[in-house]
Amino acid sequence: MQIGGADVMRSTSAARVALALALVVSTQPVALWGAAPDKNAAYSEMLALAAQMKAIKPDVASNATAAAQYATADSRYRELSRSLGGDDPGHLGVVGGGQATAPQAVNTAPPAPTFCNAATTNFANTTPTAIPTGPAVVTSTIVVSGVGTFLSDIDLTTNITHTFAADLDVTIQSPAGTIVTLTTDNGAGNDNVFNGTLWDDDANPSGQVPYTTNNGVVTDHAYVNLTLASPLSPEEPLAAFVGEDPNGTWTITVSDDLAGDGGSLDSWALAVTTLDQTPATATTSASNSTPTAIPTGPAVITSTINVSGAGTYLLDANVTTFITHTFAADLDVTIQSPAGTIVTLTTDNGAGNDNVFNGTVWDDDANPGGQVPYTTNNGMVTDHAYVNLTLASPLAPEEPLGAFIGEDPNGTWTITVSDDLAGDGGSLDSWSLALTTATCTPPNADLGLTKTSDAAGNLNVGDPVTFTLTATNLGPGPATGVTVTDTLPAGLAYVSNDCGASFASPTLTWNIGNLAFPGSATCHVATTTAGAGVLINTATVTANQSDPVSTNNAGQATITVQQSVLEIPTLDAAGLAALALLLAGAAFFSLRRRRA
Repeated sequence: MQIGGADVMRSTSAARVALALALVVSTQPVALWGAAPDKNAAYSEMLALAAQMKAIKPDVASNATAAAQYATADSRYRELSRSLGGDDPGHLGVVGGGQATAPQAVNTAPPAPTFCNAATTNFANTTPTAIPTGPAVVTSTIVVSGVGTFLSDIDLTTNITHTFAADLDVTIQSPAGTIVTLTTDNGAGNDNVFNGTLWDDDANPSGQVPYTTNNGVVTDHAYVNLTLASPLSPEEPLAAFVGEDPNGTWTITVSDDLAGDGGSLDSWALAVTTLDQTPATATTSASNSTPTAIPTGPAVITSTINVSGAGTYLLDANVTTFITHTFAADLDVTIQSPAGTIVTLTTDNGAGNDNVFNGTVWDDDANPGGQVPYTTNNGMVTDHAYVNLTLASPLAPEEPLGAFIGEDPNGTWTITVSDDLAGDGGSLDSWSLALTTATCTPPNADLGLTKTSDAAGNLNVGDPVTFTLTATNLGPGPATGVTVTDTLPAGLAYVSNDCGASFASPTLTWNIGNLAFPGSATCHVATTTAGAGVLINTATVTANQSDPVSTNNAGQATITVQQSVLEIPTLDAAGLAALALLLAGAAFFSLRRRRA
């Protein structure tokens, strides 16, 4: 790759060493003790040192003079990096030292939205591919098939054996053509640090600025020779693939951009997570327009935005910053979600340019192209070709915003800005969020309702009758908002129920709520008969879900109520004799009146 926009000349070993010495002589070393170093001068010296190291690197193994010169330049470069808070303008993949953060536990794929089902399928290519000493580019492919068509998460594992890891630039390309950079020029001179690396957007859920190193972030990891660095969040977000159809050919491209070291892509693998449906999305925006001064460093400031009324499953987050600040590389910026996850937007990028983040949209999808080998890659915060007083936007952040996927975005979001050096200041004039949430359509639920009564035969007016309502979920999915409505006919009077239903004459409403599959609920409704006739009592059940069978949504019970009649008591023999005498007496007296 190029350093500072100029190609480093390659010729004979002697010529390269001579060039290195000339580069060193031509640059006046920056004083590091006493007053703060001149940052522009430090950057110039570091670029010259980087060019020197790249020029003589191919000869380090065979030329003692080159090896000594390389070690001296490397030591000076690291010293300057520490003085600048970890800046790496030569893109050598070194950081300024200091206390590294603890390794982070890798997360599994984010949970699926409610009513969606997620499935993870693994694919691998175990055929080794040699990586020649550079410049050289090799590729390898994996064909994904038989999975869902909505990608919700993807993780990548690389088994790369290679000396001098910073020679490596690696990308992954999806069947849709989207290209994501895993690493460019990271790992410094260490060997085999990506031999088993799991690349995962969720690799580093913490890591708050100010920090010098931040294990789990490929650009800020504290690499150790012959020690696996894993898991790592990639230099460009894998979340750029979210929503694509993953079926088809995936391609990994490895570029070795310098001579002198080689290796092998021994194998690589994909863990592909898809949803069983394409979710519906909605975007909520929120902002904070109150300016917050950024003092000359070292200094840390924060600002917050409270989000409410958004959906509860975050699928995508974009951040916009309006930061006015001279010497952008002083800035380290993170964003923290209500759940506590911290994502780094930028650390030490932008070089000595002013106001390059004054309007930047930070978006995981900012750079869908950019295939290695490349020198600069506009759209990536770590590889953008910055220009003084010129907005760099949109930018893919240094750590994926995809780490927030699956969280509830409602609550307080916090942006933290660290200015890690004296001499320059500015202002966070405003910032905003665009949060896209996802919802899945509930599966169908076939609800059935039955209604029975305890009546045996004909009833009389005023008799009690208890009806039993049973709602059943016949699947295939759970039901929500299940409600039974029972309107009593005029011949029935409501008394009570045992399921907490409400009654507003003449209708009883039973709110069941959620009903799992398989599952049922029962309610007993007590009534009395208030009128004669054939009484038909019908109830219906409804839910939020679509019901594939509507013919069983109503339950009906029929009772017959007769009009009450006067009962004649039954008389024994004595009673009948007495009745006969009474009737005879009445007849005798009636006859005498007529004769009189």
